[in-house]
Amino acid sequence: MKKRLLALSMAMIMVAGTLSACGSQAPAAEPASTPAETETDVEEPADTEEETPVEETDTTETETPAAETTGIAAPSTDGWDDSKKIMVYEWDDDFQKKLSVVLDKYPEYKDYVEFNVLGVSGTGDEYKTAVDTALTAGDAAKYPSIIPADNDVAKYWSEDDEKTLDLKSLGFTDDMLANSYDFAVQYGTFNGELKAVTWQGCPGMVFYRRDIAKEVLGADDPDTVQAAMSDWNAFFETADKLKAAGYYITAGSDEVKYAMWDQQTKPLVTVADDGSETLTLDDTLKDYFETNKKLADGGYTLGASMWDETWAANMKDDGKVFCYFACPWMVGVCTGNGATNGNWGGIVGPCSYHWGGTYAMVGKDTPNPELCAFLLYELTCDPDIAVAIANQYGDGLNNKAANDRLNNGELASDNAAMAFLGGQNPYGTWADASEKINQSFRTYQDSTIRAYIDEAAKGYTAGTYATVDDAVAYVQDQANTQLGIPAAE
Repeated sequence: MKKRLLALSMAMIMVAGTLSACGSQAPAAEPASTPAETETDVEEPADTEEETPVEETDTTETETPAAETTGIAAPSTDGWDDSKKIMVYEWDDDFQKKLSVVLDKYPEYKDYVEFNVLGVSGTGDEYKTAVDTALTAGDAAKYPSIIPADNDVAKYWSEDDEKTLDLKSLGFTDDMLANSYDFAVQYGTFNGELKAVTWQGCPGMVFYRRDIAKEVLGADDPDTVQAAMSDWNAFFETADKLKAAGYYITAGSDEVKYAMWDQQTKPLVTVADDGSETLTLDDTLKDYFETNKKLADGGYTLGASMWDETWAANMKDDGKVFCYFACPWMVGVCTGNGATNGNWGGIVGPCSYHWGGTYAMVGKDTPNPELCAFLLYELTCDPDIAVAIANQYGDGLNNKAANDRLNNGELASDNAAMAFLGGQNPYGTWADASEKINQSFRTYQDSTIRAYIDEAAKGYTAGTYATVDDAVAYVQDQANTQLGIPAAE
């Protein structure tokens, strides 16, 4: 089934750029998106978080036991020549770093893999245009055999049968996905076909300043801080304490958006049997608008926006911001912006959520489908590779067996995430949170519609829209006029 036409230019201009890979350890000047991207957990915000606090050293088993799997066999290179070489496209070099862990284990394939790092935004038009052009140019040497894509963008290719292959046709089986969390399979599946896979788990967390926690809350351990932010009522009670002490709970009111968006209970876009589309905005949107405005009106934030200079500058120890809503790849963003390793802790926060991630697909006309399948299997299903990626780069993982191992003795002493969190092992918490992520509601238009939601939230907070219903109406109008998707009656 060919994917529906997107209003690319206007839609993605509104999304305004990207973090240089959801999983990259380098800081970037980011725009909107992802978490991401993102997308998921459908629990009510306050119900379960106190039951799963982050431990200083978490030795809790993941909820679903790790599974033993048999994988895709390594293809023989006998008789191969340059015609069997594959091209891997990417917007930055993060995917290359992670796939190189596989190639270091299987060096016989290095001469058959070429990376084309474009150096552009991962969620903007440039990346889409470059990949699409190469898919149809007829140049076999430059054909995108493996297409990595941000969580906000991957469905653009994965829902198009004319561009990407069903990975099960290349040898992937349900058994091979037994160590994958449900959210990744949900996202990568379209019309019963497995079109995209990921090595990353990007569960949401809240990173907090330990020095400020000691001063205001009396202790900096995760249990204490989680109790102080266990639901949105507790979150605002703590915001009052921080304000009285001269601190801000977040840098900006938009900080909470991924956590709140992930509580949605229905897809934003519903496709009828006749192909017509409708927009559905449930009450979680109104909750977000009201929470955003309460943070701004109450003086609980610096008035920054995600990825601006003020937002980044207050990650340093002399900043006045207590916490950032984050996820595994945000470790690199924080340290890159001057956050001091060891002065931060991590908790689940008011609600479980998900932010970001990179998915990989195989181009339909790849000259070497066997190699593509094997490399993606190793990258996304092999626990040894996953453990190596975590210890080398600090990534969160979409691999239950690897998370078990990292949570029970195989985490390197210099692991980036643990160093950042002052010796706190986050992998048990990340594994538990990954079990709760739900991406069954994701649609190919989410990032575009969420850009409209961002605009409406800013307008409501600034007084452009007098009521929350007016802000909702703006989102409905934009979806209808720009995307041709009317609101459901």
